Amino acid sequence: MNRRTIHYAIVGCIVAMAAAVIYAVVRLLVLSQRADTSILVVNVVVFAGIAGFLIYLTKKEHDIQEEEMFRD
Repeated sequence: MNRRTIHYAIVGCIVAMAAAVIYAVVRLLVLSQRADTSILVVNVVVFAGIAGFLIYLTKKEHDIQEEEMFRD
């Protein structure tokens, strides 16, 4: 992976996290629905999965920076 791809993936993860929060807010506050399993799945499971992938991407980016630093 190159650095540009990693940056796009990080931005995508942040957008997906924001979309998960907006989904919950709309369902709970705007539509006045109760918390059900779809909100829990989106906000807990999907959010945790995205956060794990985001941690992986930042580690990969750090490894690429170290490799470039020692290559010179």
